[in-house]
Amino acid sequence: YLFSVLHLQLMNPSLVICVCLSSMGMGLPFFSYGALLPYLSSLFYHLSGKITSQAAMALQPVILLMGITLTGSLSGILEYYMNVRVLNFILSAGYVIVIGCSYFVENYAVLTVIAVLIGTLGGQINVCNVARLSEWNPRKSGAANGIMGFFMGISGFVGSVMCSAVINPDNKEPVLVNTTSGSDTIFVDPDVIGNIRYIWLAWAGAVAALFIPGVFILRPPTPEEVCTQDDLLGGDSFESVELLPRTKPVGPDYSVKELFRTPKFYVLYLIILILSLVLLTSTELYKFIGIEAINDDKFLNIVGAAGSIANAFGRITWGLILDRIGTKWTFFAAFFIQGPLTIALHYSKWAKWGYLANICIVSFCAGIFTCIAPACIELFGSRDISLKYALTLSAESIGCVLFFLLQLGQEYLYDELVFLILMGAPSSLAALLAVLCF
Repeated sequence: YLFSVLHLQLMNPSLVICVCLSSMGMGLPFFSYGALLPYLSSLFYHLSGKITSQAAMALQPVILLMGITLTGSLSGILEYYMNVRVLNFILSAGYVIVIGCSYFVENYAVLTVIAVLIGTLGGQINVCNVARLSEWNPRKSGAANGIMGFFMGISGFVGSVMCSAVINPDNKEPVLVNTTSGSDTIFVDPDVIGNIRYIWLAWAGAVAALFIPGVFILRPPTPEEVCTQDDLLGGDSFESVELLPRTKPVGPDYSVKELFRTPKFYVLYLIILILSLVLLTSTELYKFIGIEAINDDKFLNIVGAAGSIANAFGRITWGLILDRIGTKWTFFAAFFIQGPLTIALHYSKWAKWGYLANICIVSFCAGIFTCIAPACIELFGSRDISLKYALTLSAESIGCVLFFLLQLGQEYLYDELVFLILMGAPSSLAALLAVLCF
């Protein structure tokens, strides 16, 4: 089965490679931000003498994700008016420049604005990548997006390793600091503080290297190329029947206007909102949750890196499963598992290897994120997939706002366990909705 998918991809291997590399570059800042947050908190304490709350620090990746989800549809609109390669160059160059310019920023408010810009550009790059891959692989969108998602997940591993290597190569331990504005476990070593700003240059260089091939190669297929693929595979072959677009649509084929009239759209929207809560918890808060019990910065970075690898394998695995059994049972399985294990993070952190395993399983289940576009195709059809995907993905922006508000509640109203229950319990509802409504 996997060979049949790869056989189609090999008809244009350069495009597949470019999509995967571009996805790694796009995902690197977001999926690595959780590893960077404690360092940034330490930097702001060093500059101001005040403790920046966990909720305030988590606001930056939340805003970054909101930018990704809210602005992704812009690229779908711009493609109607601009050459795809020109648009890809502008977005890629802007993304690298904004990340690199963060080297000069040592202010919380300005860095939050930078997060908005990174998210805005990253969202459009992501939708472009999803659209290209879905256009070249319309009959196996789950597997194709799973392959792309695998490399996006790997970006978190790359970014976490870079954080350790650039900022804290000697594994200096954080210390508990008490001030009039609160207490927190932060880094005070001057070498660690001095190295923090260099991570932005390292990330910008890595992202630029990953983007360069796609600037020249990424493009949509022409009708002639689709016909050529059909001729090469043979009109009656298994690969042709299963992997190439058919002359008549199979299943629903909603327009964007019709999308808003079907209840399934709103159910999927709610499910993606719930997914964003678990995704943000596992990718951005794993260090803040674990640092209370695990006073080993290098091990916590290993946790983040291992979680990223698990998420990467989850993305391709859930994509392959969705192509086999459909959206309903794929979503049910992922959400049924990840909900209780998100709550269990509160307890597993006291056994560091158990915490690592817990993060890996939750991150693996959160890899269901890659099935959003295939679910849209199965439930609503492939017509205008860029806009349909972007509209559905915007649910994560509401999830980001809810995540931040619940984090504020943790600061003032309830403890970490209640917060994790609020993050994980809705996944059970999502699993039930998937079975009943899809």
